[in-house]
Amino acid sequence: MCVYRPFLAKFSELHLEPPEVQQECVSRQNYKLQSGGCKLDRLSPGNYTAEVRATSLSGNGSWTDPVMFYIKAKPPGPDNLMQLVIALPIAVMLVIISLVLMLYFFNKKRNSDRLPNGVLYASVNPEYFSAADMYVPDEWEVPREKITMTRELGQGSFGMVYEGVAKGVVKGDPETRVAIKTVNESATMRERIEFLNEASVMKEFNCHHVVRLLGVVSQGQPTLVIMELMTRGDLKSYLRSLRPDAENNPGQPPPTLKKMTQMAGEIADGMSYLNANKFVHRDLAARNCMVAEDYTVKIGDFGMTRDIYETDYYRKGGKGLLPVRWMSPESLKDGVFTTHSDVW
Repeated sequence: MCVYRPFLAKFSELHLEPPEVQQECVSRQNYKLQSGGCKLDRLSPGNYTAEVRATSLSGNGSWTDPVMFYIKAKPPGPDNLMQLVIALPIAVMLVIISLVLMLYFFNKKRNSDRLPNGVLYASVNPEYFSAADMYVPDEWEVPREKITMTRELGQGSFGMVYEGVAKGVVKGDPETRVAIKTVNESATMRERIEFLNEASVMKEFNCHHVVRLLGVVSQGQPTLVIMELMTRGDLKSYLRSLRPDAENNPGQPPPTLKKMTQMAGEIADGMSYLNANKFVHRDLAARNCMVAEDYTVKIGDFGMTRDIYETDYYRKGGKGLLPVRWMSPESLKDGVFTTHSDVW
């Protein structure tokens, strides 16, 4: 109900589907100001019908018969043209600025990929490798049928390490107990090549205090690396097991000073051999020294013990695992590894 309003105006927009109906109450004051009428503002172009009825405190009257009328589209006036003249240059300017900025950052990015001498630097896809990286079978190759796995020793980053038996890998010994490294089935081709190349490093060594490589199975899957078996495990775990309160104590007393001095001498002999052959271990630690059945301590192979203790390492830039807790200051700062950093 409209209080103090003489009538209601109702109009329908017939050009809409469905037609939209709107009502407007016209007060007595506005009725007089508009010379006895009603002004409808902001109507869009189209067909309309209008109806009117009186209203008061006593109720509403009947609607009048609908009157049809048409609103024409307003032709572009000076104001619209002025808005267009202002908006169009601004839009063109924004597009030009965007293109200039895109071109600037593109050239900046391209120049940053160049070396100071102007040579374009291209990063290498890690999944690509050259023919020089491929492993070539040689006299170390062992037929797969000569290898038998017996039990698991531990899980490494390349794959599982097993204890097993190998036939004919040691001269004069028909069967030899060995450690067998494997590669996961999900390993990439580059990881398989790195696995074999890491084993190839061991082919150059022949020292009583360095764990020996006995053979490689590169034909077929999975790829296997056959190593000398160190039955008492790594030196770190072995020494911890000799603590009086250790759960896995084999019932032996802790090593005497004489025995520890002997262990240190064996490790030093192995490292001296590596140094004489211009090889930097980069990760000498008790966890990377292995204990044989006769308690001889040897420098661990350069991959198996590292795989087993991967939680002690930090992978930097996809270039291998780094033992940050034990690295020398110069190795941490500059990434340089020498015989001196091995001593550290």
